[in-house]
Amino acid sequence: MLKKILLVILCAYGMIVNAKELITVEFSSIPSQSNATPYLKMLDIANSLQDKYEFVLEFKPGGNSLVAMKAMDQSPTNRISTTSPAFAENVLTGQLNENDYVAITTQGDACWAVITNIGDTRTGIASLKGQKEIVVGGVGYGTSAHLAAIIISKRYGFKIRYIPYKANIEALTQMASGQPINFVIERISNYKNFKQKNPNLEVLGINCPHRNPLMPEVKTLAEQGFDVPTIFMTTLANVKMPAEKRREISQILDQAQMQLGNKYMMESADMYAPMFANPKIPTEEFFNRRVLQMKVLLHRYEKEVEDAKK
Repeated sequence: MLKKILLVILCAYGMIVNAKELITVEFSSIPSQSNATPYLKMLDIANSLQDKYEFVLEFKPGGNSLVAMKAMDQSPTNRISTTSPAFAENVLTGQLNENDYVAITTQGDACWAVITNIGDTRTGIASLKGQKEIVVGGVGYGTSAHLAAIIISKRYGFKIRYIPYKANIEALTQMASGQPINFVIERISNYKNFKQKNPNLEVLGINCPHRNPLMPEVKTLAEQGFDVPTIFMTTLANVKMPAEKRREISQILDQAQMQLGNKYMMESADMYAPMFANPKIPTEEFFNRRVLQMKVLLHRYEKEVEDAKK
């Protein structure tokens, strides 16, 4: 009997010793978002790489990533959160203090398409000349889709109105169903599906550093003369999480993303890995540079961002 009791105690002790600490990732997009599947795959790899942490994904869309960030802040020692370029706008509007957060890993640049129902793929962005107003759909004021529309409108002199959605694909769905939306940034694969429903949909450019292999004939926005920030997603921790723990999680997730590979990221999410310098700069520094770029652009177009909300 004593042996059985000791065996139970030892087994229980072993379970406690070997139990992984749960780390919840508050994902700021909906499950159908293009980067959700590769992110889940990355977490599966991260869980297989080590025995210290168990990563799980929890979807918290809305509020320009604020819903996910606030969920992390409520339990900062065992939660991290994904965020988008909206982080820069949330900082500028005082809803977040950027010094409260540290970048853990970054998923890099999304290779998404500028989709309209008033343009022509053959002539690209230039086909928007002559428009008096376009309606833009995106996931928040001051995000890449919004800034891309503003930058283009400044050159060609048309007005933009902006309508926020929970996800870009929702705006694309509205456009394909005939609603008055003229400009969306979304995956090329989704564009091809919706083009069957609405033949008027056209891709005018690619908002990423390289052309998309699914439509190699379509030029990037940079090739067409537009300096537009590319979409990126970063995973942040609250500074209240111990520094050593942040470093461990960063190393695990970076390694998992490396194993996942650029090819898989491109095929599943139309996303390139971050363009780190050589030698590689830390994730935190890379993120801070990108946030600074977004803040500069938001300041430059502050009036247009506010006007689009009216």
